[in-house]
Amino acid sequence: MNNRLRNKLWFLIFILIPLMLILGACTEKSDVTAKKDTNSSDKKDVEASHDHASLVLKNGKVYTMEEDQPLAEAVAIKDGEIQFVGSSSDAEKYVGEDTEVIDLEGKMVSPGFMDGHTHPPGLWTSKLFEVYLAELESHEEYVQAVADFREKNPKAKIITGDGWVNGPYEQADGTNPGPKKEDLDAVVSDIPVMLYSIDKHSVWVNSKALEIAGITKDTVVPKGGMIERNPDGSPRGVLREGAMDLLADVQALSNLTDEQYKEAILEFQQEMHSFGMTGVMNMSGGDRSLKVLNELEKEGKLTMRVANAIVFGPETQPEEAVAKIQDAGKKYNSDWLSVNTVKLFADGVTEGKTALFVEPYTKNAGMGSHHHGDANWKEDTFNKMVSKLDKEDIQVHIHAIGDGAVKMGIDALELAKKENEEHNSRHTITHISAIQDSDISRMANLGVIASLQPFWFYKDQYYDLEKAMIGEERTLAMYPAREMWDAGVTISSSSDYPPTPDYRPLNAIETGATRNSPYPEEQDTDLVRNLDQALTVKEMLQSYTKNVAYQIYRENDLGSLKAGKKADMVVLGEDLTNIEPKNISETSIVYTIVDGKIVFKGE
Repeated sequence: MNNRLRNKLWFLIFILIPLMLILGACTEKSDVTAKKDTNSSDKKDVEASHDHASLVLKNGKVYTMEEDQPLAEAVAIKDGEIQFVGSSSDAEKYVGEDTEVIDLEGKMVSPGFMDGHTHPPGLWTSKLFEVYLAELESHEEYVQAVADFREKNPKAKIITGDGWVNGPYEQADGTNPGPKKEDLDAVVSDIPVMLYSIDKHSVWVNSKALEIAGITKDTVVPKGGMIERNPDGSPRGVLREGAMDLLADVQALSNLTDEQYKEAILEFQQEMHSFGMTGVMNMSGGDRSLKVLNELEKEGKLTMRVANAIVFGPETQPEEAVAKIQDAGKKYNSDWLSVNTVKLFADGVTEGKTALFVEPYTKNAGMGSHHHGDANWKEDTFNKMVSKLDKEDIQVHIHAIGDGAVKMGIDALELAKKENEEHNSRHTITHISAIQDSDISRMANLGVIASLQPFWFYKDQYYDLEKAMIGEERTLAMYPAREMWDAGVTISSSSDYPPTPDYRPLNAIETGATRNSPYPEEQDTDLVRNLDQALTVKEMLQSYTKNVAYQIYRENDLGSLKAGKKADMVVLGEDLTNIEPKNISETSIVYTIVDGKIVFKGE
């Protein structure tokens, strides 16, 4: 081998080959590093797409109210919204170091309950600052409560309160004129006394209040109102419906401050959360209510979703109503507080003989044999108001107890639909104690929502009064919820608190499913009314969640549990669909969650 060949060989063995091996190793290391970097990047992408939740509920029975995923096991929440609804195993990817995780151990989760017709702060103003009668049972107790209040508040310029019922005042002949002014005069005669009935459709006053208001035997009664009178024509001391407006000068003496009203709202809010409630349709959305709710929102203290209605009567011109609603809608338009609804009273109430029925009242009403009740509006005035509101895309919420008033409401809405362009109006008729079969189908065809109060579906505190006024057969047939649901009417449930002093949704859900009293001490008595009109538990759940959200135009972010929606929900101690319906009212509220935060925690 010559020297030149030998040198090439040495070069290959000792220099080139080792250099190639080193370069290969570096390349391999570079590939491995690249793979590691790629894996790291993938991991970061996964983490980025599944931000850690602030709260995860797992191992539960989640009723979503969504058709494509009706049941789930877990919910993940972040920034007030639902991140994820699905299995508990899949929910683990949302759990981080700072995530609060609650093991539900099989408990039930539902969208938060919402009340489609209520009056915050309800009885809380009376409980805190006025004469509170709702838990008393006799006339003597009512009068004593007024006397006690006067003794504790000797400098008061007026005494107000509410909660009395008409029942104790039924006469031997079956009539019911209500209590007398003289009984209040006996304990307070120098300042006015105004006590509203539990249904808010009547007021009991003393002589001083009548004197200030100028009400005498010659006073003309406003349309749709009633002044109960003595045989000589003098006022007895009870005014009903539109006649209560005659007491405006007396009501103006009320000295409830905004701060007191705010305190009452906060008490109501905490109580409703303890019932599993997360939102309401506020039927008392007047100037003070909106002002106080807005202040609470700014202070970060408003933890309930509030849609508001403003009430207008026949004295208001349609253009005036539209302008006020539109102005309020611009001022109050947030996730927490909104306005786009007008409430109109078509009639009064059965126990007050002021509800409007197709067939007449019985003689027990004391109004003759041809008394049907009175509409609160002239027909053409009512139709013009409804049509104008509908044209401006403002929701109409009509109070109608009797079947005559329901017919009047449907007629007006049908006429508005013919006169105006088709739009998503979602007009609502509330109460509907009685309705003709033909009007059920008309409601369904028009898309009119029925805001019903399931608390009234059994032989409740008003039943005997109703029976006395219109007869047993008609009273038993009230609230045909099954027929309405099957016909396609959207039923949104509500309480009408405080006319209904109990507003717990679980009690209403039970009553809607059993048509019986939700109170254990009464369930074995004869209180069932119209059992064939019962709804299922799942239908009742829908009526208190998804359907109310639809009623208040919030179905896109409330009423069901789905990623992207507001994290408003309730955790219940048991699965309501898997227990005896009569035990629903006794089910515990474990958590109420609003905007992703626990606002109530049960024991």
